[in-house]
Formats: sequence, structure tokens, C-alpha cells
Amino acid sequence: MESFRKTLFLFVLCSLPSKINAILQSPPSPFPCQRFSPIYAFGDSITDTGNQVRAFPALTMAWRPPYGQTYFGRPTGRYSDGRLMLDFLTTALNEGLIPPHFAHPAPDGSENFAVGGATALDTQNLSTIANVTAPTSIYLDLQISYFNGDTSCAKLSDALVYFGMIGVNDYVLTFLAQRPASVVERLINPVARTISTALSNIISHGVKHIVVQGQFPIGCVYVLTNALRGSKTDRNGCIESANLISHEHNRRLKNAVSAIARKHTDVNIVFFDTSAAYFHILENAQLFGFSKLHEPCYTGILHLFAGVSFNASLGAEACSNPQNYVSWDGIHLTDGMYHALMKLFLTDPRFVSPSSNFLSSCTHI
Repeated sequence: MESFRKTLFLFVLCSLPSKINAILQSPPSPFPCQRFSPIYAFGDSITDTGNQVRAFPALTMAWRPPYGQTYFGRPTGRYSDGRLMLDFLTTALNEGLIPPHFAHPAPDGSENFAVGGATALDTQNLSTIANVTAPTSIYLDLQISYFNGDTSCAKLSDALVYFGMIGVNDYVLTFLAQRPASVVERLINPVARTISTALSNIISHGVKHIVVQGQFPIGCVYVLTNALRGSKTDRNGCIESANLISHEHNRRLKNAVSAIARKHTDVNIVFFDTSAAYFHILENAQLFGFSKLHEPCYTGILHLFAGVSFNASLGAEACSNPQNYVSWDGIHLTDGMYHALMKLFLTDPRFVSPSSNFLSSCTHI
């Protein structure tokens, strides 16, 4: 018996190096979980967590009830009844909510540069191409300049950038100004170039992890379906001409992300096809708990938009069941819809390209 124990001990001892070596040489998980810090965000009101209310308090409506009623129980500067896609992502990463830039967060900490009303193009270019004026003086290059200034001494190899929607305001403002679709189309190239340049700038600062959110199908947004009523619609009741703009915008953005991924093989960058996910939800609405796909839960800000009329029976009070609505206020989405979209991004590979989602294994939503 003693001889057997010695033999067993020697076998285990002698086999340990090979086992340890095998473990050390085993291929790592393609996307090992890590803590992303700091987290930065860019975009417009779809991603803004409180910048517009601080920079342009006279302009904003998101500092008043019923905004924020579903989750926070009070207005927070978010254009929703609750959380945004960014909020669901950072919560799923156990990182909490990201403070807005104009709230002066701690140096080298997470920061959200997105501003409601922001455009991709600067004021001069937008005016030259489409003869429209942006509602704010904040545009994408200015957000990037804030980022450059606030991260000049930061180590960003573990940072995560959430590049939210931008460019929607450029297109929607032009449609609402009753410019022909050909004028809106002329915006796509400069908008796509501006976004691509911004992404390259971010990478040049050492960022290795980037999520790029595609654009919603703007032809499904209530403010446009009303302003362009009488235009040809698709099977989902959305304006075809407007959705063609979103489709081309997303195609070019997706191609830009793929080109960046090929050039910078050390960078994890993924594109979230938000339009495809949006249509998937519309076409499977009952599975997601939505019964109101187009009309907004709250119509209190629609009077601000020229050319928009709405059913007065909807009223200016928020509905009692926003969880069943896709649209919150005719422009922005509900807490429930933002959650559904982010869940698809984190769990369904059909809506992510050009590679697997490096965040999926690190999140729970």
C-alpha cells in the first residue's frame, strides 16, 4: 500500500509540469471579461444623460415631468420616461450610470459628451448644404474636442467608448424644413466622413474598445411620419424615403467600422445595427410586450416642431402604460424600447458586425 502511495505521488508530481504547461498554453477566451474604465459616450439626445439641460436650460424639455417618471421617478435630463441604451449597457457592465460632461465629473473618470440636439456637421456646413439651423451649437467635432481636452493625460487602453447615434438631427431637421429628399441625401457623405474621422481620433488616443451605434429608421419616428404624411410607407407604416436615408447612413457607417477593424487589428470595435434591431422588434412586437408601435406615450413637445400635427385625443399628459409603447414623446423612445434594443445588442449576434460582440460574455441584462 505504501509503495502504491509513493508511485501515485510520483505520478502526480511528474505530471504537474505538463498539465500546468498545457493550461498556460491553452488559447485564451477570445474576449476575456475585464473592467472597462473609464467609459466615454458621444451622440445626441438618444444618449444624453444631462448635458443639454445644463448647457441650454432654456431649450430643454427633459428637465420637466413626465420625463424620468418610469425609472428615476423624476426628470434627470434624459429624453425618455426612464433609462437610455447607454444606461442599460453600463449597468450590465456593473459600472453604474455615466455622468454628463457639463456636470464636471471627476478628472480621468467616466464621462458622457452626448448633447441633445447635437448634429454631426458643424453649423456652417449644415447651413451651406441644407440651409437649416441646428437647435444647439454643439456638434460632433466639438464633443471630440471636449474628449481630447479631458483625456490628454489619461491612460485609455482599458477605456470603453460608446459612440451613440449622431447625424439623425442633421437629416430630421432637413426633412422638417421641407427640403427635398435629394438635399437630405447630400448630407450623408459629409456626415459619414465626420463620424469616421471622429472614430480615428478616438483610436489615436489609445482607445481599444468601441461600440458604434447605428441609426434608428428615422422614417418610423412619429414626428416624421406626421410631417411627411401622404408619403409612401412600408409594411411597418414607416416613411420609405426617410428610411432610405437611414439605410444608406448605416451602410456607410458599417463599412467604416469594418475598415477600421481591418486597419487596427488590436482594437475591438463593433457596429450595432440599430435599424435592423428596431424592425425586428416592430415585427415581433407582442413578444417584446409592445402594443403601441408608432403613437407616442407623451405628446407634450410635439408642438415645438413645425409641420407636425397629432391626434388631440392623445393629450399632453403621459400615458399610464409606457412599457407598452415604443415611442415616448414622438421623437425619443421609452425605457422599455431602449432596454429591448440593448438586450438584442448584447445577446443576439445577428445585429452586430464585423466580429463577435466583445461585451456579450461580460454582461447580464
